[in-house]
Amino acid sequence: MKDSRPRYWQEYTNLQLTKHKLIREYLNGWFPKLGSWCGKILYMDTHAGRGKHIRGQKGSPLVAMETFLNHSWRDKILKKCEVKFVFIEFDEANATFLKTELEKIGTPPRGVTYTIYNIDAFDFIKELTGFLESEDRKLPPCFVFVDPYGFKIPCNILRKIKENPRSELLITLIWRELDMAIRQKHPPKETLNSVFGGDSWKDIKSIEDFDTRGEAAVKLLRDNIGARWATYIRMLGDNQKTRYFLVHLTDHEAGRDLMKQVIWKCCPDGGYYVRKRDDPRQQYLIKPGPDPKLLENWLLEKLTIKHYTLRELCNILREEIWLEKHLWKVIKDLRNKGKIRCTDYVGRFSQRSNPTIRLESYNGGTISN
Repeated sequence: MKDSRPRYWQEYTNLQLTKHKLIREYLNGWFPKLGSWCGKILYMDTHAGRGKHIRGQKGSPLVAMETFLNHSWRDKILKKCEVKFVFIEFDEANATFLKTELEKIGTPPRGVTYTIYNIDAFDFIKELTGFLESEDRKLPPCFVFVDPYGFKIPCNILRKIKENPRSELLITLIWRELDMAIRQKHPPKETLNSVFGGDSWKDIKSIEDFDTRGEAAVKLLRDNIGARWATYIRMLGDNQKTRYFLVHLTDHEAGRDLMKQVIWKCCPDGGYYVRKRDDPRQQYLIKPGPDPKLLENWLLEKLTIKHYTLRELCNILREEIWLEKHLWKVIKDLRNKGKIRCTDYVGRFSQRSNPTIRLESYNGGTISN
């Protein structure tokens, strides 16, 4: 049981920083959403590592534990909910280091438990889901972080997790190596069939564009694992090409909305990508923001087909990368420019108080209200 990439712990780039920020920000919203009504919730880390990098930066297990232990809702959640952390690490030395780092946090409060398993993660999940199935039981609502060193993730095993209600996955999809395997003249069919749960990967092999091929692979993974939503960030390597995707899978609108909000915090310019060599300490003279023109065009195109209420547009927007606050800003701007007409609202022109505001395109001059 030896670490296949010991050098990984010697560096800490903007990619790791962003990954951990995303986990922290998402769990900050996930814990109170689930913990306010569930009797038990579970965080699982399949490749937990050693707890810290050589220079002291915290790995995902410590990030997850401390996010809950320092959460303002912690005591309120623990009045009605048990919070369990499961950390799986194949390498024995790493598992020992992780145990030491977790012990430094101190004894968790009542209702919080953590367990470290020194075993192959996917064997563990297969055995666990098989046992629960034989007992006609389900996993509690869970957030499972799948962060392997390579691209060999077993789709069928991850699907077993997804079959449990209120389960979510955050998967590191190592795209560069996976793409090389797909594009080989004689690709490793057995391995690729395991990753995608069948031979549907052959459908994307002929796509010429690297980025388009990657997006198709993420959608294929989403469909074969059985999730409704896939929200992802591109992690770029030194050559500015996608090194891997960080893919969040969920069935629930609240999970999709929360992850979109978190990703915009990590990628404020709306690019949905992170560069390896960006300085994480960089300060901006002008805060990055989304390009409103793309969203303006999207909205105007929708309104040329039919009228929509604000609530209907927000539901449609869930499929896109933008947030409701971006949409509302564009609506106000286009209304002021006389390009759209807003009707059926009462009193103040407000998003919260009037979700049934009706919008339609307007091709005339400026509208006076």
